[in-house]
Amino acid sequence: MTTTIRLYEHPFAPTEPRIFRADSLAEWLLAHYGAKPRCALQFYAGEPSADAEVEQTAEAVMAAPAGVYTVLQSPGDPGSAAAVGQFLFTAVVGLAVQAITAPSPTMPNNVNRTQESPNNALGQRENGVRLLQRWEDIYGTVRAVPSQLMATYRKYIGNEEVEFGYYCIGRGYYDVTDVRDADTLLSYIRGAGCRVYAPFTSPNSGAPQLSIGEAITDPVLTVRRSQEVDGITLFAANQLQLAPNALYLLARSGPARVVSSSIAGGTYSIPASSYDQILQLQPQPNVGSISEIGQTVTIAGVPDEPVVTERTDAVKVDADTRTYTVFGFTGGEARPGDSITFSGLATPGNNGTFTVQSASGSDVTVVEGGQTTTTGFEYDVDITVTHPVPSFNGSRIIRAVEDQRLELTTAVWEVDRLFEVDSPVTITVLNGLTDWTDWFTMPATDRNRVWANFLCAQLYAENGGKFVTTVGYEVQVERLDGALNPTGQVETFSSAMSAASTAQQAETVEHYTGWTGPARVRARRTTPFLYAWRGTLVDEVKWVDLFSVSPVAKAHFGAMTTVHTMTQATTRATSLRRRQLNALVTRRIPVWTGSGFSGAFDAEGRHVSGEIYGTGYLRDVLAAVSLDPVFGRRALAEIDMAQISATAAQVAAMHPEAANFSYTFDSDEIGYEEAVLMIARACFCEPYRQNGRLRIAFERAQAAPVAMFCHRNKEPNAETITRTFANDADYDGIELVYQDPDTEQAETIRLPVGGNYSKLKKIERPGIRSFAQAWLHACREERKLKGMRQTLESSVTADGRALIPLSRFDSVDNTVFKSYDGEVIGQAGLVLTLSRPVVFEAGEQHSILLQRRDGSVQSILATPGPTARQVVLQAVPDEALVLVPTPEEGIRTSFSFASNSTRLAQAWLLQEMDLKGDPYVRLMAVNYSDSYYEMDTQPIPNKEAVIN
Repeated sequence: MTTTIRLYEHPFAPTEPRIFRADSLAEWLLAHYGAKPRCALQFYAGEPSADAEVEQTAEAVMAAPAGVYTVLQSPGDPGSAAAVGQFLFTAVVGLAVQAITAPSPTMPNNVNRTQESPNNALGQRENGVRLLQRWEDIYGTVRAVPSQLMATYRKYIGNEEVEFGYYCIGRGYYDVTDVRDADTLLSYIRGAGCRVYAPFTSPNSGAPQLSIGEAITDPVLTVRRSQEVDGITLFAANQLQLAPNALYLLARSGPARVVSSSIAGGTYSIPASSYDQILQLQPQPNVGSISEIGQTVTIAGVPDEPVVTERTDAVKVDADTRTYTVFGFTGGEARPGDSITFSGLATPGNNGTFTVQSASGSDVTVVEGGQTTTTGFEYDVDITVTHPVPSFNGSRIIRAVEDQRLELTTAVWEVDRLFEVDSPVTITVLNGLTDWTDWFTMPATDRNRVWANFLCAQLYAENGGKFVTTVGYEVQVERLDGALNPTGQVETFSSAMSAASTAQQAETVEHYTGWTGPARVRARRTTPFLYAWRGTLVDEVKWVDLFSVSPVAKAHFGAMTTVHTMTQATTRATSLRRRQLNALVTRRIPVWTGSGFSGAFDAEGRHVSGEIYGTGYLRDVLAAVSLDPVFGRRALAEIDMAQISATAAQVAAMHPEAANFSYTFDSDEIGYEEAVLMIARACFCEPYRQNGRLRIAFERAQAAPVAMFCHRNKEPNAETITRTFANDADYDGIELVYQDPDTEQAETIRLPVGGNYSKLKKIERPGIRSFAQAWLHACREERKLKGMRQTLESSVTADGRALIPLSRFDSVDNTVFKSYDGEVIGQAGLVLTLSRPVVFEAGEQHSILLQRRDGSVQSILATPGPTARQVVLQAVPDEALVLVPTPEEGIRTSFSFASNSTRLAQAWLLQEMDLKGDPYVRLMAVNYSDSYYEMDTQPIPNKEAVIN
């Protein structure tokens, strides 16, 4: 079979090919060019296209089947594999620029504070527990408010309350200075102590890296405070029950009256009551403080003494009725059951003691007989009436309680009984009170000791001067089984305080138990109250704290810097609701030396070699975050340290403080990608990957674009330009919030400085701890707010892969230019015949975009052809063109033709890139202006002139 060869000796000229016929392509090539061609050749099966090109190997040429071949002859190195293609295309190899990850991480301008440590809080910066939250990762320098690692506890040393705490500054190593409690240096606080421990050391092992103030003897312990013990007053037994043989007035029911005292000639007042009453003459203790209505009171020791009345009167006797008539009786002087004695009657048988049977008026009838009737009254007769009364002893119910007075529920007594000396009476109120407190359970299975805090606000006895008084107390600890049931195994320990002082007296009693495990604890006062003291006695003792204490077996707590503190409860400290321990800390990390790092950590974060330094420099912070085995987990090969170092130096050249980052990563929602964004953007940069390595781009004024995009390298009809205009609803100023190192609080820069604004856009850029750095950010943001009025979205060809974030590029507005579109209806070598005529503009390059079968396009430079409907390609198409529609091939190849003019190109600042739309690169940009950066080179104003 004959093979047809079409030879284009000048493929870029609009000339017809030379036609040859041979038995095979290999035979013709050898016959026409010899063994060593002196020009570059490309040959294709059919019309030229990339997928129709015959590979330039002996095997491929020899195996080429019969058919039609196109040969393009070009001047150049005959050894070149594809000379024509090489000088028409620039291969951008290795410039695969992409976002940090996919999907791209986002970092909002304003900080999300839903989960944060006190370091990042704008207010209420207090030490607290961050349960189930991330360790603080501090980089740079911050005013750290450490988180609690253990619950604080208090003990009394030398009568002073001392609080112990153990805190976490953050993961890693730190330089720690300026340690304060709120605003006061800890070194200025009397009795305070602080020890800072580097990672892998603790109070349980190793020496501190920083020591301030008093020594701290306690190790790290698990101390659990009993919430039920919060200032229980311990009462002596004689403060909870009435003393025996005390002095009382037992009063019957009746009207108000006065009872005379037999001691000092005074009187006692009895209030009116329809019920029996108990009146205290001495409140030891006051019955009103230990009794409640409804309780039972028992009375014992009251002698059963009858009421005896004696008189001398005139008496006559009626023997028949056994009646004695007493001249002076008017009724009530004798009652049935009483005994009555007569003496002095003339008849002996009428004298004696008799039992009253009845009495009415002056007549008294007795039970016994044998009397002799008298004829009239006999005078000067002695009469004694003995009346038995109900017993005062027994149990009664309390009806009312008052100061030194109980009112009982019944009226039984018939007389008043006064006991004001040598009282035999014992009155007991069944109030259930005991000098022991309730039991308080400690369920911890690892507990091996008990601490109890006791306190006397004042402790003294006074009577013309102050005298030492003592108050004692004891504690019982009972072992519990696994089900928290008492076992009967009890240990008792005791202590006492003695003083003659109006100042606080307090102590902590510590006790190791003979077992480890659950227990219950109670306490009581052992010293009775001295009611006999005739002056002022102040000896109230309170049980203020009960602690269950367990040992901590860990020698250290891993790769975190910790702080152990001991702080006295000064007036200022006790006025604070929560502790405010804080310090100025700087993360110590390896620094880049140009060829390596100054030091190194192992996989656990332990410093194992070299030197580490406290720094927040952009270059070193990015490296530390990336190489951190927990945070970034990247290899050094994934970080372009030379490029990052050079870029960081450029940032620092703008201002020495511009390349610093200081922030606490405290949220588990912030991953490595977000952290890198925060670090870079705080330092005026944007991170990106190039050749699989992390790099950063410095946003700054750019005198010239790094790329130009026009019709030639854009996807047709895929560009959008959005223009916005200012209106009253827009922001016309900014307020930028940052952490100021001088005031140690959030400060705000508002621009314009003169206050000529109506609506401010709030920006909080994390990581800034410098007024100069914040000022430069604020100036840029204000100018962008006023100047950024256009946004561009465009799809470009692979040329866009050469861009890096924040690059300035120029782009022709393809939304307003003239283009020609249609179909390719013929091909002769590199000459295409189009379905419509096209116009070439003088002095401009032109490109034709050919649509591939997959919908993408290939851009090829074109020159005029023989006619207005023909163009000459300057490169071969990537694939064979469809010139005749068929069911298999589909419709004809479509084209778009236009000028590559860049005269109307506009400068843009790249914001985002999307490489997912292969083969196109999606660009998102905003209009570029040098005015954004005009303050970068100006002097930084005085902070006081900006912030007030």
